[in-house]
Amino acid sequence: MVDSWAVIRGEANVGGSVVVADWRNDWIGLGVAHKLALDGCRVRLAVTGMVPGQNLQDGVRDFWIGELHKLGVEMIPYARLFGADADTVYLQHTVNDQPIICDEVETLVLSQGTRPLKTLAEALADWDGDVHVIGDALSPRTAEEAVLEGLKAGMAI
Repeated sequence: MVDSWAVIRGEANVGGSVVVADWRNDWIGLGVAHKLALDGCRVRLAVTGMVPGQNLQDGVRDFWIGELHKLGVEMIPYARLFGADADTVYLQHTVNDQPIICDEVETLVLSQGTRPLKTLAEALADWDGDVHVIGDALSPRTAEEAVLEGLKAGMAI
């Protein structure tokens, strides 16, 4: 079992058969599944929503779903992570609680959310000037929110 960020940074050694458990239905699960499929892995992307990337803008989401389909990624909607053992990932259907079992899994990749990156804001805590925290430093979301917050911060200066 590895974290999606370890995969993104190239720090994780994943096997040839992977399940990505995406709790947030955002760009991270889509991106990790895409990267692993390009790397030659058999990828199953399990998402809690109706479709992978459900929380993204429709055009972006649909494009990446199409790319994953071309790469042979199996997409499993309405699935929350229930557990895992040596080579099986156990999911549960979010609507009817029925089990969804993924056999012959070498690696479970957790895409279970992100945290704000506040390092710079914390370092500037004692500074006398104005600090405007935006984007993922405020709260990890999409680029659209970060651009709007950047515009607001720029106008406030």
